Amino acid sequence: MGTEADQYEYVYRTAKKLITDYLRLREDELQPETHIVDDAGADSLALVELGFQISETFGVPIADTSGNKLVFKHLVQHIIDHMPQDGPGPHAPKGEH
Repeated sequence: MGTEADQYEYVYRTAKKLITDYLRLREDELQPETHIVDDAGADSLALVELGFQISETFGVPIADTSGNKLVFKHLVQHIIDHMPQDGPGPHAPKGEH
């Protein structure tokens, strides 16, 4: 996929788009320190759906939504740390590989 910086940028941009689209946020409303529940307003159903979308897009299951994973920058790092070595999952948005 390229350098670690490229991978981080890809995951950051793609995850941000998934979350802002689903929660109907402006891009500037989701910052690295944003808590997806407390600050962005996601409820339990939204967390389940976002977890599913992240799993489908990146090949990384998000079964546990407790703790730091609900802060956007920690979620991005979790995805990077657990993403398959051969890149994102089979259902990544077209043009994002």
